[in-house]
Order: sequence, then structure tokens, then C-alpha cells
Amino acid sequence: MTTAQAGGTAEVLAVLGRGDEGPVTQTAGVIARLAGDQVRPLRLAADLSPGRAAREVIRALRLPGTVTGVLSGDEMARPLWQPVAQGSAKPVVLVPAGARRPRRIRRVLLPLDGTARSAAAVAETAERFARGGAELVVLHVFDARTVPKFWDQHTHASQAWEQEFLARYCALPGARLELRSGAAAEHVAKVAAAEQADMIALAWSQRLDPGRAAAVRQTILDAEVPVMLIPMPAG
Repeated sequence: MTTAQAGGTAEVLAVLGRGDEGPVTQTAGVIARLAGDQVRPLRLAADLSPGRAAREVIRALRLPGTVTGVLSGDEMARPLWQPVAQGSAKPVVLVPAGARRPRRIRRVLLPLDGTARSAAAVAETAERFARGGAELVVLHVFDARTVPKFWDQHTHASQAWEQEFLARYCALPGARLELRSGAAAEHVAKVAAAEQADMIALAWSQRLDPGRAAAVRQTILDAEVPVMLIPMPAG
């Protein structure tokens, strides 16, 4: 979530009009309360095409005071949320059908791939969650190329590695690290459920073409809580 202009009121955009008012409005409300922001409803006309509706949402997200947008993330709403998420320079929160509706955000799952680029993308959002009192659970998934030598051993080296990872990529008070091995797409939603997270915050490249964003695709399909997609800068 980006910071609003000095002296202005930060707003969370709640995109309505597709029969999803309850989950979207409640999710926008808990995000806004976390940082003392306000909710600004955007009701889409029923006769708008998905393309025109997406352009209207993106225009609203570009306003200086808007910090994030909340939309229905179910499959029926994909023609709207996909172009919005791909075209917005600000985070977009997708609310799955049947998502849990917490009254506050107590815990956020923050998957990080161990690159400076993804860490920089989520830094401001993670700080806003932490300032609002949410616990940050950082998830890092090793693959065959990156698994450290101590992975199957309980040694001092593993503790030192974990401390260094958090210091480098999420140096916020209270953040803790969960490690898994395999493909990130297989773990994000499962760890979120096991940790009873109220939200998942994912950095992504805003590309959904074949062969890319596997973790994002699978998380949106499997998650039982809202998923915040945070654009990564190009490069």
C-alpha cells in the first residue's frame, strides 16, 4: 500500500456492482482500519463492459489519495480483476468467493523469493501492516537450485541463515520466517491456512502469460483469504 500525499486522507477503494458487496466492503474496511484510512466505494454500472469497467477502476486507483483497491477475486469476476491487477501501479486485493471475513487483520503471510526486487516491492506494504499491529509471517520456498546445505539439519547455521534472511529482506520487528522446499505455488495457500493468516501479500510482475506467475495463479485459486497483489518495478 502506497502512502497518500502529505496532508491528504488515504483511501481504500472498494469496487462494487457485481453482487459482491459484502465480502469486498468488509475486506476494504479491515484494511482501512489497520492504518486509519477511509473506504471509498466505487459502484460500477451494470451495463459496463469488462474493459470499460477495468479502465474506470484503474483511473480511480491512480488518484493520489488511493492506497489500494479491493475487488471480487472469483473466477466469474476474472474479466474485471485481471486487467485491473495487471494495469494498476498500486496494490490490488482480490477477495475469493467464500473467503473468511475477519474483523481485523491480525496476521499477514508475506511470501518472498529472496531477491532485492521482491523485497523492495512489498517493503512499504509490510511496514504499514506492521505499524497497524499485524504479525508478519514471511514465507520462503527453496527450490533445487537454492536449497542450503543445512536444510535437513537442525544446526546453528540454519538459525543464522534465517536471521540474515529477515535482516536483508524484511527487517521489521516481530517478523518471523517459515521455510518450505519445492515449488512456491504448492505452498502459499497451504501455509496461509496453517498459520491462520488473514491476508496474503504477494509481489508479482503483473504478467500472467503462460509459464509465468505460477505462484500467483495457484494462490488466487486456492486461497481462503484475500490476496493482495503488489506490483514489482520493472527490471
